Amino acid sequence: MTKLLKKRWNGVTIVLLSSFFFAFVPTSAKIALDSGVSLMVLLISRCIIGLIILAPLTKSLGHSIFVDKSKVATLIFVSVISVCLIASTYHAFEYISIALVLMIIYLFPIGVALITTIRGEEKLGRTQWFCIIGVLLGLGILILDKPSATSIYGISISVIGLLLFITFIYFTGKLVDDIGSVTINLHLSFFSVIILLIYILVLPVEFLLPANGVGWLGIIGNGVFYVLSYVLFFIGSKAVGITTASVLALTEPLFATIVALFILNQYLSLQEFSGFFVTICFLLLFLINAPKEKL
Repeated sequence: MTKLLKKRWNGVTIVLLSSFFFAFVPTSAKIALDSGVSLMVLLISRCIIGLIILAPLTKSLGHSIFVDKSKVATLIFVSVISVCLIASTYHAFEYISIALVLMIIYLFPIGVALITTIRGEEKLGRTQWFCIIGVLLGLGILILDKPSATSIYGISISVIGLLLFITFIYFTGKLVDDIGSVTINLHLSFFSVIILLIYILVLPVEFLLPANGVGWLGIIGNGVFYVLSYVLFFIGSKAVGITTASVLALTEPLFATIVALFILNQYLSLQEFSGFFVTICFLLLFLINAPKEKL
């Protein structure tokens, strides 16, 4: 029993570390884009960095780089979903605020929980559902601290992004037990590069490289932190379950806030502090009352 609990809380720690790394992804991307990097360069470089990191890592861990043929179709499917998810998210930014887009995307744990519950893979009680709603409420208070412009089209695109994210997390989470997180992310990077290259060949796109060293640093940081966060997320999900991992992933805005406090010397308003506090309380309550078979 002690060994099982240790494994589960190790899983919690790994997912939280994943969220910490992911908190640096938007900042790195913004640095690159502000340095003149085109979106296509940012996307394809992230996948190439994934290949550079994960190919030797997979080999050094003694895992096979190749996977069973029966898994290839699913890997291609989730790779397409991943690329479409990123595209829809950035497209939504053009019509509504980033905060509103993120709040819609952050509804994904509800979708994942509904799927796993309906399929009988995981079971959440009323307390866990209450905690998930509470976490989202806290994030809403934290993130939506200013009035946001609304657009039916922008909200619709964000909802599409939400559905894509739910699909991506669920199907990728199902593959972890069979393939492993490192191998999955290696293949996601590979197939994503192929998909993006096909897109570049079919449609004209801007392909602008950074104008300075800061831009290159942003590109590298965006790729490295993205790869680390996703690899750790799916490793942790094996121990705690994909639903609990999805809820824990909502700590990313909290880590982003902490980073801003220490690095950018920003301060929390009373509303932001309230949202931070509410989110933490409901996350702890969720963990305490998590399904016994998972956490």
